[in-house]
Amino acid sequence: MSDVMGRVHSVESMGTVDGPGIRFIVFMQGCLLRCQFCHNPDTWKIGTGTERSAQDVFDEAIKYREFFEASNGGVTVSGGEPLLQIDFLIEFFTLCKKAGIHTTIDSCGGCFTREPEFIEKLDRLMDLNPI
Repeated sequence: MSDVMGRVHSVESMGTVDGPGIRFIVFMQGCLLRCQFCHNPDTWKIGTGTERSAQDVFDEAIKYREFFEASNGGVTVSGGEPLLQIDFLIEFFTLCKKAGIHTTIDSCGGCFTREPEFIEKLDRLMDLNPI
């Protein structure tokens, strides 16, 4: 795997509303939309946030594996709009799948502009598919 970087706004280690069980939530930075009732308008600005590798975020998430396993949880990537950083998502979810961690995203699906094979590859890596 390469060391794909993503712009991360923040993480939450014990999320309980962004998918089943206890979740490690990764909030990506950047969104093209300006939804009126967005829960995270501080994630809109593109080009800001902390640049982190998929491996770095995975290494942080895996520390909570016991909580995932005990609650049928896993990881959720939200935002901002995570599909703007699909290369990061694919690498991060590939690491999660190899470790047997449940994966999903929270996305409107409206900001995706890449070739269809990227979304198909991501789809194969998600256990709960909101798209």
